[in-house]
Amino acid sequence: MFKNLIVKSTVALVLGLMASTSLAQIADGRYIITNVLSGKPMEVENASQDDGANIIQWDYLGGQNQQWDVTNLGNGYYSIRAAHTGKSIDVFEWNANDGADARQWTWLNGTNQHWAIDAIGSGQYVITSRFAGTALEVFDFSTANGGNIGLWTYWGGDSQRWTFTPVGQNGGGGGAITGSSCQSTGSTSVSSTIYVTSGSYDGGCQTFNPTSALGDGSQDEGQDPAFRVENGATLRNVIIGNNGVDGIHVYNGGTLDNIHWTNVGEDAMTIKSPGSVTVRNVEGYNGEDKFIQVNAESDLHVENCIVDSMGKFLRQNGGSTFRTDVTVERCRLSNLGEGIFRSDSPNSTAFISNSEVSNAGDVCIGAWASCGSSGLTSF
Repeated sequence: MFKNLIVKSTVALVLGLMASTSLAQIADGRYIITNVLSGKPMEVENASQDDGANIIQWDYLGGQNQQWDVTNLGNGYYSIRAAHTGKSIDVFEWNANDGADARQWTWLNGTNQHWAIDAIGSGQYVITSRFAGTALEVFDFSTANGGNIGLWTYWGGDSQRWTFTPVGQNGGGGGAITGSSCQSTGSTSVSSTIYVTSGSYDGGCQTFNPTSALGDGSQDEGQDPAFRVENGATLRNVIIGNNGVDGIHVYNGGTLDNIHWTNVGEDAMTIKSPGSVTVRNVEGYNGEDKFIQVNAESDLHVENCIVDSMGKFLRQNGGSTFRTDVTVERCRLSNLGEGIFRSDSPNSTAFISNSEVSNAGDVCIGAWASCGSSGLTSF
């Protein structure tokens, strides 16, 4: 890739000016970030959830892997995190050389995850790594789907220029926050925990009514769950009736999709052992304490939820110091007696974005390695 040598000789001066003027160039929020040369947005390839997933360009298809949460860090730099995972654009393997890859990685607050975003006129921006001092660009002047995005010394070409379009503007996604879509198709009694150990269990939007054999829906710690999800399995299309008992337990990761808790008991759900957990299209009401309890090291992603009248949205087990990483997006949270996130662990992270809150208390309570928000609106 040809770079103008004269421009290269002045890069240090240009980058110094950029870093000093980057603060507050972009408002916090969710954006589609589009390359000026190709007209294609950056995305996490194949919507991967994995650390190390590649960042490329592709025609805009509306997926959250093509949307980015931009947050001002208050030091002249920003975090830029994929909306579908909460993971950051990262200078892969701390490579400060031209040609370094840009990859997705869990937010660790390293300088290789800090980015200057500098306006250069005509609604265009340069995105520069705090660590390497090099700029994001589409390699080889590619205009094709799949063009690789990495880092190179700033030289001013259109392949290094980007536009930021807020999600919901000019066709850029958005829409109303939704919870569960289930309308009851009938009811069934549950007198012993239903185990979902592999594959997918589809409740058909039935109302599952736990009996007193599992508990009474109070704050008694000895209650059993209505469902136990294990080993990455999926539970979907379920309504839990008025006796919420201890909700749903998750062991070794799993997915909860389209779940409605009519009356949360001890907790709506509990992560009981390490794993990756996805919760989407859910809603829950009338819980005295937590909506989500985290009792083990985990990665948790929650999207499209409606939660009302709880003590807290999420609580990491009191006094524990294991690491859990939580991302929440497109949720409507109301009437939380204490707040949204609570933890005693200096190793854990939590982030909520593009959500609506009302009487929700503090976003972050207790000790966190990193905890914050962007794009919150009141209702």
